[in-house]
Amino acid sequence: MREKDNRRVVRRLFFSSAVGSVAYICSDASSALALQTSALATLRTNKNYRLFVTNYSHEEEQQYYLIAEGEKETYSEHQYGWDDWDSYWEKNDDTSWFPMTDAALEEFVKSRHLIMDEGANDATPTSTEILLESLKPEPIDAVTSQDIEEQFLRMVSNEVEYKKLLGQSPYALTDIKFPVILQRVLDTIEDSSQKNNGKFKGQSKLQGRERPREDRKTVVVLGTGWASHAFVKLASTYDLRIVVVSPVNHFVFTPMLASAAVGTVEYRSVTEAIRVTNPYIDNFVEGRAIGIDVEGKKLQVHLTSLGTVTGSFKGVASEAPCRLEPETVQSYLEFSEDGSMVQRDQSKGASDVIELSYDYLLCAVGTASRSSIVKGAKEHCFNLKTSQDSKRLRTAIGEALEYASRPDVQEFYYTSEEMQRKATAERKRRVKIAVVGGGPTGVELSGELKDFFAQICAYPDGAYQHLRDDISVVLIHGGSELLPAMDQELRARALDALRAQGVDVRLNTRLKEVGRDFITIGGKGSDFEETIPVGLTVWAAGNAPVPFVKELLSKLPPSAAGSAGRINVDKWLRCPTYSESSFGSILVLGDVACFEAQEKFDETPQQLPQTAQVAGQQGAFAARMLNRGYDMQATPPRLPELSESEAFSLLRTWLVARGLEEAPGFEFLSLGLLAYVGQEEALNQVALGNVPIFNYSGKIAFLLWRTVYLAKQASSRNQALLTFDWVRTKSFGRDITRL
Repeated sequence: MREKDNRRVVRRLFFSSAVGSVAYICSDASSALALQTSALATLRTNKNYRLFVTNYSHEEEQQYYLIAEGEKETYSEHQYGWDDWDSYWEKNDDTSWFPMTDAALEEFVKSRHLIMDEGANDATPTSTEILLESLKPEPIDAVTSQDIEEQFLRMVSNEVEYKKLLGQSPYALTDIKFPVILQRVLDTIEDSSQKNNGKFKGQSKLQGRERPREDRKTVVVLGTGWASHAFVKLASTYDLRIVVVSPVNHFVFTPMLASAAVGTVEYRSVTEAIRVTNPYIDNFVEGRAIGIDVEGKKLQVHLTSLGTVTGSFKGVASEAPCRLEPETVQSYLEFSEDGSMVQRDQSKGASDVIELSYDYLLCAVGTASRSSIVKGAKEHCFNLKTSQDSKRLRTAIGEALEYASRPDVQEFYYTSEEMQRKATAERKRRVKIAVVGGGPTGVELSGELKDFFAQICAYPDGAYQHLRDDISVVLIHGGSELLPAMDQELRARALDALRAQGVDVRLNTRLKEVGRDFITIGGKGSDFEETIPVGLTVWAAGNAPVPFVKELLSKLPPSAAGSAGRINVDKWLRCPTYSESSFGSILVLGDVACFEAQEKFDETPQQLPQTAQVAGQQGAFAARMLNRGYDMQATPPRLPELSESEAFSLLRTWLVARGLEEAPGFEFLSLGLLAYVGQEEALNQVALGNVPIFNYSGKIAFLLWRTVYLAKQASSRNQALLTFDWVRTKSFGRDITRL
């Protein structure tokens, strides 16, 4: 390609999509294209080139101007290329097109994988051509424009591929799983009757028979989280003998923990005792599973010491013990090689350990915070996974406010300017809160903190208005965007909303160390480090398996080991075992389960996320399977052969009419995602399965957020308490009393 007169060389790079992009690279700003349409992106390469990307339409041609020393050359764009009205391109019709998605544009520029039109015939290359030549990659196989054109036409002629090309969800309303929704409706009708089975006069009305209570299957449920709560709520206590084992005796509505940490709602408004969830369970054991005999179907439980289980808050609140942290087991347990026998040394406190036999074990122990991966994080970070965590954090925030209000960090306490500056810096440090993790927990906590501080620092009647200019919140996130599970537009809105409130959001940033009064962060992929003085650090990032999961995996075949320490399960939530007799006796639910599902447009199976939605649906699914009496050792699980009188029971007839003689596999039905970002604004991503319904953000989305959370509460009691808390907070503000 020659330079004409004094014009600069402009080279076409690639063609992106049917309504996508055409990119040009220019040697400097003076030869840039003056675009009549607005640019979608303006990027710079490391060679100081400027890249312009423009929208275009197939139907309407758009004109662009090449400006160079008083002359202009007009080009017209059409569906497949460009025409030069002074016939330059007619003589050089050797254009090569290279398809690329818009999202990959910047990455390709950085990696210098640029496909450029070549054709210079001058013996002496121009300086512009020398610069462009330095950007060329290694030689690649030649691709003709006709091949690329045909490939592109095939791509845009398919609606699914076209949506993927534009970064949109390929699912349409026709992809809604209506049969799954219908089955869920019928399941709900069944649940409403089955969960009360055995609660009235000791009779099983659905099955039309009276089974002796001693003949029930024993189900040991580990945990009181979302999966366990859903199971206990729906399980038939007439047919199942249920024993729940957990370090805490209640279920907590975890999405509201951030609100509870600042006093927007009270802890007891979002918790429910597991004995209240189903008063007809046989027992609740407050303790922690520490060992298991898979083949013998026996579980070892270390009982919680009830005398001083919670301790008292003294000094720094983070020093208070947490019931979910593994306690020192003073009992002596030794398993034989085959894991079938347990030896105890009575002199070492064996009375603290009990052994439970089970027919079915539901492992739903959840996860622990993965703060140990960062130096000092386990010792100095607060967590936000349990009601105890929320209570400790609320106490610590109150202590930090009082700590920053002491006279020793007030300017009037000192006469020298240097000491006054140090006092100011120390006061700001004491009320600087760092939140680690840009997922839903971290984002919602940051928004709740800013709401809380805005209220207590308000002029003229804020209780801590003297700290109005000192309090700050910094959010550390290792990714490039907040809330990665949400759609792009909602991620951008979350970032804008938090920054508008004054949250210091650090993206692409790694936490490297946490100290008592500082954190050290570094840029992702760089050696740069920064130390930030802070008063409190909250860990809302990664999760790790609890100790019992590692113990259970050691007793299962290698095929049971899933990613990130989770346990692989099949479509019926059963984990692998060594023998047929024990297969089907252990069901793994919730965050512990590594369940893979392949959707319509997925090339490979994808693991279900570790969310409350997934855990709750799995818990309800397990309750239905055991309520119906499926033979869990069979694949697929089947209804057992019954006597003539039992075969015509109401429950059996109902299942046969629905075609459920064989248990269907678990199918997750997503209903979308919600997140609160502060200032009575929320983000709503409403979906039905994989099909997006609508996205919305703002005040109206906040009303939907509250409506959904209110409807999802464990009981009508919680709904009443939560409503009262919201009204109280709106009318009188948040309570700052430390009890």
